[in-house]
Amino acid sequence: MPSKSVSRSKPGPQIKTQRQPKRTQQRARGRPRDDGASVGADAIVLQVCELLREVAPRDVTLLRVAQHARVDRSLIRYYFKNRSSLLLAAARHLFAQLQHELAGLQNIPAEDPEARIRESARALLRFQIKHPYFHRLMVDEVVNSDHPDALAFFKSFTGTGVRNHRAIVDAIARHTGMRQVDGAFMYMALIGMCEFFVTGAPILQVAFGRDYDVAAVNRQYETFLVDYVVDGLRRRLRG
Repeated sequence: MPSKSVSRSKPGPQIKTQRQPKRTQQRARGRPRDDGASVGADAIVLQVCELLREVAPRDVTLLRVAQHARVDRSLIRYYFKNRSSLLLAAARHLFAQLQHELAGLQNIPAEDPEARIRESARALLRFQIKHPYFHRLMVDEVVNSDHPDALAFFKSFTGTGVRNHRAIVDAIARHTGMRQVDGAFMYMALIGMCEFFVTGAPILQVAFGRDYDVAAVNRQYETFLVDYVVDGLRRRLRG
């Protein structure tokens, strides 16, 4: 019986496929990516300071800063270990801005302490209007921070302000008709009068109307403030 012939076809060429490497979830060490934008530590601090113009320090979180700056939260952690470090950096930056506002005092001779206290009041008010939560940042966050440098920074900042105002007030007291007070009280009073003027805006809306001229009222209050401070240092005439 004849055997059946089986037609054998040559196998087709085999296509070699390269095995794709497994993707890993581990990120390379170093600075996180920020979608191509060049965002450094200084830029993040500026974003925090900008945010602090709108919200109180207690409401500033790493997530909120990341959303405001449009960066990944890991980028903030790369430059700043935690929230305390970030807020301390913001406080240092704002303190430098305050020093810039107070620079005009250096142009006023020590022999004219009344002009110096007037300029100090103006500078503190101008700064407070720009940065309404600065002193809340210092008192609520920096003082209670777990950062090792925070308390030293607060003491240095506060000590400088107290010493400067004690020197000015002591010089004013040597003038005829002016009385002696502790410059520490003057410093605290100025901070309070400047801060509440800004944070107490709802009161101004009732007093001047919801759509009041903010710039005009600011100028009026500045004039009132400097006169009020100097008049408060004058000796009372006994009747």
